[in-house]
Amino acid sequence: MFELAAIYNQKSKISDALFFAKSAAELDPKNEWYQLLLANTYEKSGKFNDAVVIYEQLYKLHPDRVEYLFNASDAYLMQGKLNEAIKLYDKIEEKIGVNREMIQQKQRLYLKMGKVNEAAAELEKLIQSEPGNLDNYSLLVELWQVNNQPEKARATIKRMEAIDPDNPGIALALAEQFRSEGDRAASFEQLKKAFASPQLASEVKIRILTSYLPLVETSPEMMDQSLALSKLLSQTHPGEANPQSVYADFLNINKQYSEARTLYRASLAIDKKNLQAWQQLLIIESELRDYASMEQEAEEALGLFPDQSVLYLFSGIAASQNKNYETAAKKLLSGSKLVVDNDQQLMEFYSNLGDVYDKLKKFEDSDKYYQKAINIDGNNVYVLNNWSYYLSLRNEQLEKAAEMSKRSNELSPNNPSFLDTYGWILYMQAKYSDALIWLDKAIAAGGAENGTILEHYGDTLFKLGKITEAFDYWTRAKKTGDHTELLDKKINDKKLYE
Repeated sequence: MFELAAIYNQKSKISDALFFAKSAAELDPKNEWYQLLLANTYEKSGKFNDAVVIYEQLYKLHPDRVEYLFNASDAYLMQGKLNEAIKLYDKIEEKIGVNREMIQQKQRLYLKMGKVNEAAAELEKLIQSEPGNLDNYSLLVELWQVNNQPEKARATIKRMEAIDPDNPGIALALAEQFRSEGDRAASFEQLKKAFASPQLASEVKIRILTSYLPLVETSPEMMDQSLALSKLLSQTHPGEANPQSVYADFLNINKQYSEARTLYRASLAIDKKNLQAWQQLLIIESELRDYASMEQEAEEALGLFPDQSVLYLFSGIAASQNKNYETAAKKLLSGSKLVVDNDQQLMEFYSNLGDVYDKLKKFEDSDKYYQKAINIDGNNVYVLNNWSYYLSLRNEQLEKAAEMSKRSNELSPNNPSFLDTYGWILYMQAKYSDALIWLDKAIAAGGAENGTILEHYGDTLFKLGKITEAFDYWTRAKKTGDHTELLDKKINDKKLYE
Protein backbone atom coordinates (compact mmCIF):
# COMPACT_ATOMS: atom_id res chain seq x y z
CA MET A 1 0.00 0.00 0.00
CA PHE A 2 2.89 2.34 0.81
CA GLU A 3 4.46 1.68 -2.59
CA LEU A 4 1.14 2.11 -4.39
CA ALA A 5 0.60 5.43 -2.62
CA ALA A 6 4.03 6.59 -3.72
CA ILE A 7 3.34 5.58 -7.33
CA TYR A 8 -0.03 7.34 -7.40
CA ASN A 9 1.62 10.45 -5.93
CA GLN A 10 4.14 10.43 -8.75
CA LYS A 11 1.31 10.17 -11.27
CA SER A 12 -0.55 13.03 -9.52
CA LYS A 13 -3.53 10.73 -8.81
CA ILE A 14 -3.89 12.22 -5.35
CA SER A 15 -7.22 10.65 -4.31
CA ASP A 16 -5.87 7.14 -5.01
CA ALA A 17 -2.57 8.04 -3.31
CA LEU A 18 -4.46 9.28 -0.25
CA PHE A 19 -6.49 6.04 0.02
CA PHE A 20 -3.41 3.82 0.01
CA ALA A 21 -1.33 6.18 2.22
CA LYS A 22 -4.10 6.16 4.86
CA SER A 23 -4.34 2.39 4.63
CA ALA A 24 -0.59 1.94 5.12
CA ALA A 25 -0.51 4.39 8.06
CA GLU A 26 -3.49 2.71 9.77
CA LEU A 27 -1.95 -0.75 9.43
CA ASP A 28 1.34 0.40 10.98
CA PRO A 29 0.76 3.71 12.84
CA LYS A 30 4.28 3.77 14.36
CA ASN A 31 6.05 3.58 11.00
CA GLU A 32 7.63 7.00 10.49
CA TRP A 33 7.86 6.74 6.70
CA TYR A 34 4.20 5.77 6.31
CA GLN A 35 3.15 8.77 8.40
CA LEU A 36 5.40 11.13 6.43
CA LEU A 37 3.95 9.94 3.12
CA LEU A 38 0.43 10.43 4.44
CA ALA A 39 1.24 13.95 5.67
CA ASN A 40 2.80 14.80 2.33
CA THR A 41 -0.25 13.47 0.48
CA TYR A 42 -2.55 15.47 2.74
CA GLU A 43 -0.61 18.60 1.77
CA LYS A 44 -0.93 17.80 -1.93
CA SER A 45 -4.67 17.40 -1.52
CA GLY A 46 -4.93 20.72 0.38
CA LYS A 47 -5.72 19.10 3.75
CA PHE A 48 -3.07 21.05 5.65
CA ASN A 49 -4.67 20.69 9.11
CA ASP A 50 -4.52 16.88 8.81
CA ALA A 51 -0.87 17.19 7.81
CA VAL A 52 -0.13 19.36 10.86
CA VAL A 53 -1.65 16.75 13.18
CA ILE A 54 0.64 14.07 11.76
CA TYR A 55 3.78 16.25 11.94
CA GLU A 56 3.08 17.15 15.58
CA GLN A 57 2.47 13.49 16.44
CA LEU A 58 5.76 12.56 14.77
CA TYR A 59 7.55 15.22 16.82
CA LYS A 60 6.13 13.78 20.04
CA LEU A 61 7.45 10.37 19.02
CA HIS A 62 10.81 11.83 17.92
CA PRO A 63 11.48 14.98 20.02
CA ASP A 64 14.98 15.31 18.58
CA ARG A 65 13.61 15.75 15.04
CA VAL A 66 12.79 19.48 14.87
CA GLU A 67 12.31 19.21 11.13
CA TYR A 68 8.81 17.91 11.86
CA LEU A 69 8.01 21.22 13.51
CA PHE A 70 9.35 23.02 10.46
CA ASN A 71 7.09 20.86 8.29
CA ALA A 72 4.11 21.72 10.47
CA SER A 73 4.93 25.43 10.33
CA ASP A 74 5.10 25.25 6.53
CA ALA A 75 1.65 23.65 6.52
CA TYR A 76 0.33 26.49 8.67
CA LEU A 77 1.88 29.04 6.31
CA MET A 78 0.17 27.39 3.35
CA GLN A 79 -3.11 28.16 5.10
CA GLY A 80 -2.11 31.69 5.99
CA LYS A 81 -2.07 30.85 9.72
CA LEU A 82 0.91 33.04 10.54
CA ASN A 83 0.49 33.14 14.33
CA GLU A 84 0.41 29.33 14.53
CA ALA A 85 3.56 29.15 12.39
CA ILE A 86 5.34 31.67 14.64
CA LYS A 87 4.41 29.64 17.77
CA LEU A 88 6.08 26.60 16.22
CA TYR A 89 9.16 28.69 15.36
CA ASP A 90 9.30 29.76 19.03
CA LYS A 91 9.12 26.11 20.03
CA ILE A 92 11.97 25.28 17.66
CA GLU A 93 13.98 28.21 19.04
CA GLU A 94 13.64 26.81 22.57
CA LYS A 95 15.10 23.59 21.25
CA ILE A 96 17.99 24.79 19.05
CA GLY A 97 18.58 28.37 20.20
CA VAL A 98 18.57 31.61 18.21
CA ASN A 99 18.91 31.02 14.48
CA ARG A 100 19.40 33.89 12.01
CA GLU A 101 17.26 32.45 9.19
CA MET A 102 14.41 31.61 11.55
CA ILE A 103 14.55 35.01 13.25
CA GLN A 104 14.35 36.75 9.89
CA GLN A 105 11.46 34.51 8.85
CA LYS A 106 9.56 35.43 12.01
CA GLN A 107 10.38 39.09 11.40
CA ARG A 108 8.89 38.85 7.91
CA LEU A 109 5.75 37.18 9.22
CA TYR A 110 5.24 39.82 11.92
CA LEU A 111 5.69 42.57 9.33
CA LYS A 112 3.18 40.84 7.08
CA MET A 113 0.72 41.10 9.96
CA GLY A 114 1.66 44.75 10.55
CA LYS A 115 3.30 43.99 13.91
CA VAL A 116 6.43 46.16 13.61
CA ASN A 117 7.37 46.08 17.31
CA GLU A 118 7.16 42.29 17.42
CA ALA A 119 9.36 42.12 14.31
CA ALA A 120 11.87 44.44 15.98
CA ALA A 121 11.84 42.27 19.10
CA GLU A 122 12.92 39.31 16.99
CA LEU A 123 15.88 41.29 15.63
CA GLU A 124 16.76 42.30 19.19
CA LYS A 125 17.11 38.58 19.97
CA LEU A 126 19.58 38.33 17.12
CA ILE A 127 21.50 41.34 18.44
CA GLN A 128 21.64 39.84 21.94
CA SER A 129 22.96 36.55 20.55
CA GLU A 130 25.79 38.37 18.71
CA PRO A 131 26.19 41.78 20.38
CA GLY A 132 29.33 42.63 18.39
CA ASN A 133 27.87 41.90 14.96
CA LEU A 134 26.81 45.24 13.49
CA ASP A 135 25.04 43.53 10.59
CA ASN A 136 22.26 42.62 13.02
CA TYR A 137 21.90 46.26 14.07
CA SER A 138 21.77 47.25 10.40
CA LEU A 139 18.77 44.96 9.93
CA LEU A 140 17.01 46.70 12.79
CA VAL A 141 17.90 50.16 11.44
CA GLU A 142 16.48 49.17 8.07
CA LEU A 143 13.28 47.92 9.70
CA TRP A 144 12.73 51.24 11.50
CA GLN A 145 13.56 53.23 8.37
CA VAL A 146 11.22 51.26 6.12
CA ASN A 147 8.43 51.63 8.65
CA ASN A 148 8.93 55.39 8.98
CA GLN A 149 10.26 55.50 12.53
CA PRO A 150 13.37 57.72 12.14
CA GLU A 151 13.88 58.32 15.87
CA LYS A 152 14.21 54.60 16.58
CA ALA A 153 16.46 54.22 13.54
CA ARG A 154 18.78 56.96 14.82
CA ALA A 155 18.79 55.45 18.31
CA THR A 156 19.87 52.09 16.86
CA ILE A 157 22.61 53.81 14.83
CA LYS A 158 23.91 55.38 18.06
CA ARG A 159 24.12 51.91 19.56
CA MET A 160 26.20 50.86 16.57
CA GLU A 161 28.52 53.86 16.99
CA ALA A 162 29.11 52.91 20.62
CA ILE A 163 30.39 49.49 19.52
CA ASP A 164 32.51 50.40 16.49
CA PRO A 165 32.40 54.08 15.47
CA ASP A 166 34.57 53.54 12.36
CA ASN A 167 32.50 50.69 10.94
CA PRO A 168 31.39 51.54 7.36
CA GLY A 169 28.01 49.96 8.08
CA ILE A 170 27.23 52.96 10.27
CA ALA A 171 27.93 55.34 7.40
CA LEU A 172 25.65 53.29 5.16
CA ALA A 173 22.89 53.39 7.76
CA LEU A 174 23.27 57.15 8.13
CA ALA A 175 23.30 57.59 4.35
CA GLU A 176 19.95 55.85 4.11
CA GLN A 177 18.62 57.82 7.08
CA PHE A 178 19.58 61.16 5.54
CA ARG A 179 18.17 60.06 2.18
CA SER A 180 14.82 59.17 3.77
CA GLU A 181 14.78 62.61 5.40
CA GLY A 182 15.44 64.32 2.07
CA ASP A 183 18.99 65.51 2.89
CA ARG A 184 20.73 64.25 -0.26
CA ALA A 185 24.00 66.11 0.35
CA ALA A 186 24.45 64.60 3.82
CA SER A 187 23.47 61.18 2.48
CA PHE A 188 26.13 61.38 -0.21
CA GLU A 189 28.81 62.41 2.31
CA GLN A 190 28.06 59.30 4.35
CA LEU A 191 28.18 57.15 1.22
CA LYS A 192 31.62 58.53 0.40
CA LYS A 193 32.74 57.74 3.93
CA ALA A 194 31.53 54.14 3.56
CA PHE A 195 33.13 53.73 0.12
CA ALA A 196 36.45 55.06 1.40
CA SER A 197 36.64 52.19 3.89
CA PRO A 198 38.42 49.02 2.76
CA GLN A 199 36.40 47.21 5.46
CA LEU A 200 33.25 47.46 3.36
CA ALA A 201 33.28 44.62 0.84
CA SER A 202 33.58 45.62 -2.81
CA GLU A 203 30.50 43.52 -3.62
CA VAL A 204 28.37 45.71 -1.34
CA LYS A 205 29.72 48.88 -2.97
CA ILE A 206 29.07 47.51 -6.45
CA ARG A 207 25.46 46.69 -5.51
CA ILE A 208 24.97 50.28 -4.40
CA LEU A 209 26.53 51.63 -7.59
CA THR A 210 24.26 49.40 -9.67
CA SER A 211 21.30 51.39 -8.35
CA TYR A 212 22.81 54.50 -10.00
CA LEU A 213 22.80 53.02 -13.51
CA PRO A 214 19.19 53.92 -14.43
CA LEU A 215 19.78 57.51 -13.27
CA VAL A 216 23.17 58.63 -14.52
CA GLU A 217 22.28 59.35 -18.15
CA THR A 218 19.47 61.74 -17.21
CA SER A 219 20.88 63.28 -14.03
CA PRO A 220 24.25 65.12 -13.99
CA GLU A 221 24.17 65.03 -10.19
CA MET A 222 23.83 61.24 -10.13
CA MET A 223 26.60 60.94 -12.72
CA ASP A 224 28.94 63.04 -10.59
CA GLN A 225 28.11 60.96 -7.53
CA SER A 226 28.57 57.66 -9.34
CA LEU A 227 31.97 58.77 -10.68
CA ALA A 228 33.12 59.87 -7.23
CA LEU A 229 31.93 56.65 -5.56
CA SER A 230 33.27 54.33 -8.27
CA LYS A 231 36.64 56.10 -8.07
CA LEU A 232 36.71 55.45 -4.31
CA LEU A 233 35.75 51.84 -5.01
CA SER A 234 38.67 51.51 -7.40
CA GLN A 235 41.12 53.15 -4.99
CA THR A 236 40.12 51.13 -1.91
CA HIS A 237 40.24 47.78 -3.74
CA PRO A 238 43.24 48.18 -6.08
CA GLY A 239 43.97 44.46 -6.25
CA GLU A 240 40.46 43.46 -7.40
CA ALA A 241 39.41 43.39 -11.06
CA ASN A 242 35.70 44.19 -10.71
CA PRO A 243 36.14 47.54 -8.92
CA GLN A 244 38.41 48.74 -11.74
CA SER A 245 35.96 47.70 -14.47
CA VAL A 246 32.97 49.21 -12.61
CA TYR A 247 34.78 52.58 -12.41
CA ALA A 248 35.62 52.18 -16.10
CA ASP A 249 31.94 51.52 -16.87
CA PHE A 250 30.87 54.85 -15.36
CA LEU A 251 33.71 56.72 -17.09
CA ASN A 252 32.63 55.10 -20.34
CA ILE A 253 28.99 56.17 -19.85
CA ASN A 254 30.29 59.71 -19.24
CA LYS A 255 32.28 59.51 -22.51
CA GLN A 256 35.63 59.80 -20.69
CA TYR A 257 37.05 57.21 -23.02
CA SER A 258 40.78 57.61 -22.37
CA GLU A 259 40.31 57.32 -18.61
CA ALA A 260 37.94 54.38 -19.02
CA ARG A 261 40.47 52.59 -21.22
CA THR A 262 43.12 52.89 -18.50
CA LEU A 263 40.78 51.33 -15.94
CA TYR A 264 39.65 48.48 -18.21
CA ARG A 265 43.28 47.69 -18.88
CA ALA A 266 43.98 47.73 -15.13
CA SER A 267 41.06 45.34 -14.56
CA LEU A 268 42.28 42.96 -17.25
CA ALA A 269 45.81 43.04 -15.86
CA ILE A 270 44.31 41.52 -12.70
CA ASP A 271 41.84 39.15 -14.37
CA LYS A 272 42.23 38.45 -18.08
CA LYS A 273 39.22 36.11 -18.11
CA ASN A 274 36.65 38.91 -18.02
CA LEU A 275 35.07 38.80 -21.47
CA GLN A 276 32.81 41.79 -20.82
CA ALA A 277 35.80 43.96 -19.90
CA TRP A 278 37.53 42.95 -23.14
CA GLN A 279 34.46 43.88 -25.16
CA GLN A 280 34.14 47.27 -23.47
CA LEU A 281 37.84 47.95 -23.98
CA LEU A 282 37.58 47.18 -27.69
CA ILE A 283 34.50 49.39 -28.07
CA ILE A 284 36.42 52.24 -26.43
CA GLU A 285 39.41 51.71 -28.73
CA SER A 286 36.96 52.13 -31.61
CA GLU A 287 35.55 55.33 -30.06
CA LEU A 288 39.12 56.65 -29.69
CA ARG A 289 39.91 55.51 -33.25
CA ASP A 290 43.00 53.77 -31.92
CA TYR A 291 42.69 50.89 -34.35
CA ALA A 292 46.29 49.74 -33.88
CA SER A 293 45.63 49.06 -30.17
CA MET A 294 42.20 47.66 -31.01
CA GLU A 295 43.64 45.11 -33.42
CA GLN A 296 46.38 44.08 -31.00
CA GLU A 297 44.04 43.75 -28.01
CA ALA A 298 41.40 41.91 -30.03
CA GLU A 299 44.06 39.37 -30.97
CA GLU A 300 45.02 38.95 -27.31
CA ALA A 301 41.37 38.49 -26.35
CA LEU A 302 40.92 35.89 -29.09
CA GLY A 303 43.80 33.92 -27.60
CA LEU A 304 41.77 33.68 -24.39
CA PHE A 305 38.30 33.29 -25.95
CA PRO A 306 38.76 31.63 -29.35
CA ASP A 307 35.08 30.66 -29.59
CA GLN A 308 33.62 34.16 -29.11
CA SER A 309 32.36 35.47 -32.45
CA VAL A 310 32.13 39.08 -31.27
CA LEU A 311 35.90 39.22 -30.80
CA TYR A 312 36.43 38.20 -34.42
CA LEU A 313 34.12 41.04 -35.40
CA PHE A 314 36.18 43.56 -33.43
CA SER A 315 39.40 42.10 -34.81
CA GLY A 316 38.13 42.26 -38.39
CA ILE A 317 36.91 45.84 -38.05
CA ALA A 318 40.23 46.95 -36.55
CA ALA A 319 42.26 45.16 -39.25
CA SER A 320 40.11 46.80 -41.93
CA GLN A 321 40.63 50.26 -40.43
CA ASN A 322 44.37 49.55 -40.38
CA LYS A 323 44.12 48.65 -44.10
CA ASN A 324 45.04 45.03 -43.35
CA TYR A 325 42.23 43.90 -45.63
CA GLU A 326 43.30 40.30 -46.20
CA THR A 327 43.59 39.75 -42.44
CA ALA A 328 40.26 41.48 -41.92
CA ALA A 329 38.53 39.20 -44.43
CA LYS A 330 39.94 36.07 -42.73
CA LYS A 331 38.86 37.22 -39.25
CA LEU A 332 35.38 38.20 -40.39
CA LEU A 333 34.82 34.95 -42.28
CA SER A 334 36.02 32.87 -39.30
CA GLY A 335 33.84 34.78 -36.86
CA SER A 336 30.73 34.63 -39.04
CA LYS A 337 30.85 30.83 -38.84
CA LEU A 338 30.65 30.98 -35.04
CA VAL A 339 27.49 33.08 -34.84
CA VAL A 340 24.52 31.25 -33.33
CA ASP A 341 20.97 32.68 -33.24
CA ASN A 342 22.12 36.28 -33.58
CA ASP A 343 20.99 37.79 -36.86
CA GLN A 344 22.08 41.29 -35.87
CA GLN A 345 25.65 40.19 -35.30
CA LEU A 346 25.65 38.08 -38.46
CA MET A 347 24.52 41.14 -40.42
CA GLU A 348 27.46 43.09 -38.93
CA PHE A 349 29.84 40.41 -40.19
CA TYR A 350 28.30 40.43 -43.68
CA SER A 351 28.25 44.23 -43.86
CA ASN A 352 31.92 44.49 -42.91
CA LEU A 353 32.81 41.71 -45.34
CA GLY A 354 31.09 43.75 -48.04
CA ASP A 355 33.29 46.73 -47.14
CA VAL A 356 36.50 44.70 -46.97
CA TYR A 357 36.00 42.84 -50.24
CA ASP A 358 35.31 46.14 -51.98
CA LYS A 359 38.68 47.41 -50.73
CA LEU A 360 40.26 44.23 -52.04
CA LYS A 361 38.50 44.86 -55.37
CA LYS A 362 36.76 41.51 -55.06
CA PHE A 363 33.52 43.12 -56.16
CA GLU A 364 31.56 39.94 -56.70
CA ASP A 365 32.24 38.85 -53.12
CA SER A 366 31.52 42.35 -51.88
CA ASP A 367 28.09 42.40 -53.53
CA LYS A 368 27.36 38.87 -52.28
CA TYR A 369 27.92 39.79 -48.62
CA TYR A 370 26.13 43.12 -48.88
CA GLN A 371 23.15 41.23 -50.28
CA LYS A 372 23.33 38.76 -47.39
CA ALA A 373 23.27 41.67 -44.96
CA ILE A 374 20.30 43.23 -46.73
CA ASN A 375 18.48 39.89 -46.65
CA ILE A 376 18.70 39.97 -42.86
CA ASP A 377 17.73 43.62 -42.47
CA GLY A 378 16.61 45.48 -45.56
CA ASN A 379 16.33 48.73 -43.61
CA ASN A 380 19.85 48.89 -42.22
CA VAL A 381 20.84 52.41 -43.24
CA TYR A 382 24.58 51.80 -43.04
CA VAL A 383 24.49 48.79 -45.35
CA LEU A 384 22.21 50.63 -47.78
CA ASN A 385 24.51 53.67 -47.79
CA ASN A 386 27.83 51.83 -48.00
CA TRP A 387 26.80 49.44 -50.75
CA SER A 388 25.23 52.20 -52.83
CA TYR A 389 28.31 54.43 -52.37
CA TYR A 390 30.74 51.71 -53.44
CA LEU A 391 28.57 50.92 -56.46
CA SER A 392 28.71 54.59 -57.43
CA LEU A 393 32.51 54.63 -57.17
CA ARG A 394 32.58 51.58 -59.44
CA ASN A 395 30.03 53.21 -61.75
CA GLU A 396 27.98 50.02 -61.63
CA GLN A 397 24.28 49.29 -61.00
CA LEU A 398 23.61 53.00 -60.52
CA GLU A 399 19.83 52.59 -60.57
CA LYS A 400 20.06 50.03 -57.76
CA ALA A 401 22.51 52.29 -55.93
CA ALA A 402 20.16 55.27 -56.25
CA GLU A 403 17.24 53.24 -54.94
CA MET A 404 19.19 52.04 -51.89
CA SER A 405 20.67 55.48 -51.16
CA LYS A 406 17.26 57.13 -51.42
CA ARG A 407 15.91 54.57 -48.94
CA SER A 408 18.74 55.25 -46.47
CA ASN A 409 17.94 58.98 -46.61
CA GLU A 410 14.26 58.29 -45.98
CA LEU A 411 15.12 56.16 -42.95
CA SER A 412 17.78 58.55 -41.62
CA PRO A 413 17.15 62.09 -42.90
CA ASN A 414 19.72 64.88 -42.58
CA ASN A 415 22.70 62.54 -42.35
CA PRO A 416 25.46 64.35 -44.27
CA SER A 417 27.20 61.15 -45.38
CA PHE A 418 23.96 59.63 -46.69
CA LEU A 419 23.03 62.87 -48.46
CA ASP A 420 26.49 62.99 -50.02
CA THR A 421 26.15 59.41 -51.26
CA TYR A 422 22.89 60.16 -53.05
CA GLY A 423 24.36 63.35 -54.50
CA TRP A 424 27.38 61.44 -55.79
CA ILE A 425 25.22 58.77 -57.40
CA LEU A 426 23.35 61.54 -59.23
CA TYR A 427 26.74 62.94 -60.27
CA MET A 428 27.73 59.54 -61.68
CA GLN A 429 24.44 59.53 -63.59
CA ALA A 430 25.44 62.93 -65.05
CA LYS A 431 22.52 64.62 -63.26
CA TYR A 432 24.76 67.44 -62.08
CA SER A 433 22.14 70.03 -61.14
CA ASP A 434 20.25 67.47 -59.04
CA ALA A 435 23.55 66.28 -57.54
CA LEU A 436 24.39 69.82 -56.44
CA ILE A 437 21.04 70.12 -54.64
CA TRP A 438 21.76 67.01 -52.56
CA LEU A 439 25.37 67.98 -51.90
CA ASP A 440 24.08 71.36 -50.70
CA LYS A 441 21.89 69.46 -48.28
CA ALA A 442 24.89 67.42 -47.13
CA ILE A 443 26.89 70.57 -46.36
CA ALA A 444 23.93 72.21 -44.59
CA ALA A 445 23.41 69.07 -42.48
CA GLY A 446 26.92 69.30 -41.02
CA GLY A 447 29.25 68.33 -43.85
CA ALA A 448 30.91 71.73 -44.20
CA GLU A 449 34.19 70.36 -42.80
CA ASN A 450 34.03 66.97 -44.49
CA GLY A 451 36.73 66.75 -47.14
CA THR A 452 34.98 64.09 -49.22
CA ILE A 453 31.76 66.10 -49.41
CA LEU A 454 33.64 69.31 -50.23
CA GLU A 455 35.60 67.60 -53.01
CA HIS A 456 32.42 66.10 -54.44
CA TYR A 457 30.84 69.55 -54.36
CA GLY A 458 33.82 71.01 -56.21
CA ASP A 459 33.69 68.28 -58.85
CA THR A 460 29.99 68.91 -59.41
CA LEU A 461 30.53 72.67 -59.73
CA PHE A 462 33.23 72.03 -62.32
CA LYS A 463 30.83 69.88 -64.34
CA LEU A 464 28.37 72.78 -64.24
CA GLY A 465 31.05 75.13 -65.59
CA LYS A 466 31.66 76.97 -62.31
CA ILE A 467 35.45 76.58 -62.39
CA THR A 468 36.42 79.28 -59.85
CA GLU A 469 33.90 78.04 -57.28
CA ALA A 470 35.02 74.45 -57.87
CA PHE A 471 38.64 75.49 -57.18
CA ASP A 472 37.53 77.12 -53.89
CA TYR A 473 35.82 73.92 -52.71
CA TRP A 474 38.78 71.78 -53.71
CA THR A 475 41.01 74.07 -51.66
CA ARG A 476 38.71 73.75 -48.67
CA ALA A 477 38.72 69.96 -49.06
CA LYS A 478 42.54 69.98 -49.12
CA LYS A 479 42.65 71.67 -45.71
CA THR A 480 40.62 68.87 -44.08
CA GLY A 481 43.17 66.22 -45.07
CA ASP A 482 40.37 63.89 -46.20
CA HIS A 483 40.33 63.71 -49.98
CA THR A 484 41.21 61.63 -53.03
CA GLU A 485 44.71 61.22 -54.44
CA LEU A 486 43.68 63.30 -57.45
CA LEU A 487 42.84 66.43 -55.45
CA ASP A 488 46.32 67.98 -55.60
CA LYS A 489 46.34 67.57 -59.36
CA LYS A 490 42.89 69.17 -59.63
CA ILE A 491 44.07 72.16 -57.61
CA ASN A 492 47.38 72.55 -59.42
CA ASP A 493 45.86 72.28 -62.90
CA LYS A 494 42.47 73.81 -62.02
CA LYS A 495 41.03 70.92 -63.94
CA LEU A 496 38.79 67.96 -63.08
CA TYR A 497 40.39 64.53 -63.04
CA GLU A 498 38.30 61.41 -62.44
